[in-house]
Amino acid sequence: MVQLMSLHEDSWGIWELQNCILNIAAYIDRICKEHNIDYCLMGGSALGAVRHRGFIPWDDDLDIFMRPDDYGKFKEYFLESGDRDNFYLQEWGAADGMVTLAKLRYNNSTLIEKDLQNWNIHHGVYVDIFILHDSPDTKLARVNQYFWAKYLVAKGAANRKYSRKGGLIGVVLKLMRLTPRRFLVKHALRQVYKYDNQKSENFCHFLGRAGMKTGLYPKKYFSSTKYLPFESIELKVPQEVDAYLQERWGDYMKLPSSEEIKHFQHSWKWSVTEPFPLLGSLNDYSDEFFLLA
Repeated sequence: MVQLMSLHEDSWGIWELQNCILNIAAYIDRICKEHNIDYCLMGGSALGAVRHRGFIPWDDDLDIFMRPDDYGKFKEYFLESGDRDNFYLQEWGAADGMVTLAKLRYNNSTLIEKDLQNWNIHHGVYVDIFILHDSPDTKLARVNQYFWAKYLVAKGAANRKYSRKGGLIGVVLKLMRLTPRRFLVKHALRQVYKYDNQKSENFCHFLGRAGMKTGLYPKKYFSSTKYLPFESIELKVPQEVDAYLQERWGDYMKLPSSEEIKHFQHSWKWSVTEPFPLLGSLNDYSDEFFLLA
């Protein structure tokens, strides 16, 4: 593995993991450059690029946005000509060319998230690829899109047997566990995707934790992308990254408390040299379950 990161104090003990993630991101960037595919860092990864010129020191993941057409081109290239000896493209919730999110994983590595430890899936170190969708301008249509996106989020939580005691959410999850694994998944995906390529003022990322307001972004933020230094390489961020980050976090230069930091980390067990225990060939893994990280 190429050492891409600049040397810095490894106070959080995850330097090797971050370097592996950066190698994956560099590979994605190379494909995108060569094939005119656009992407940009999102969330905490974009914040890291601006505030830390790389990873947030305690961050153990990297997230990017792609528009549906760009992701389609990326997927097509990777499956036809990509480096499949070293990388594995994992799609979750895929149906009829639609997908909830994807992960590009490094084969010769392990990153196990505690609530997924018993799933028969590829558990390699990864970069998350989230799909940035058009969101309609009319309130009723946007509510419809948001409702079905959150249905998918809840169905994913139910499928991985996440439970919450009491309350409406607990009841909903319990009921969802009684339905087939992919119950209404295809319909819900259609409702999220149906507004793409329509004229509107906003993009959205409702397939996550964000609410209707916090998951909605003016398109002008993403009208184009630009490169910023990220550790020892450069990666793309939204053209108006400062406005995007301010909308997400307000004073985004302020560091979180130590208690807040605990909620930002995903990894439970990891190794950048040892592959996860193989239960079969890579083609035997079942990514058909629907899950959102």
